[in-house]
Amino acid sequence: MKLTIIGQAKCAPCQIIKNQVLDRIDELTAIGARFEYINLDILEDKDTFIHAHKLSSTPTIWISKDGETVKELTGFINVDTLFEMMEGLK
Repeated sequence: MKLTIIGQAKCAPCQIIKNQVLDRIDELTAIGARFEYINLDILEDKDTFIHAHKLSSTPTIWISKDGETVKELTGFINVDTLFEMMEGLK
């Protein structure tokens, strides 16, 4: 399972979620999940990426399993809720 957060440096909710996940990275590892943060600010092909994935705002959160996105969330979400969701998808 993989948790991907797509965000931007000036997006406060993006930074909050990213930091809370990093603070609890051991819990993520314990459920067999990997974590990736995609910072739109440093992508060379930012516009192409946004268009290809139909992103409307940040943070956008993808939970994927076996290479397929099984859950997509937009906006701030409580990290406890996020982890519970992932636990349920195991």
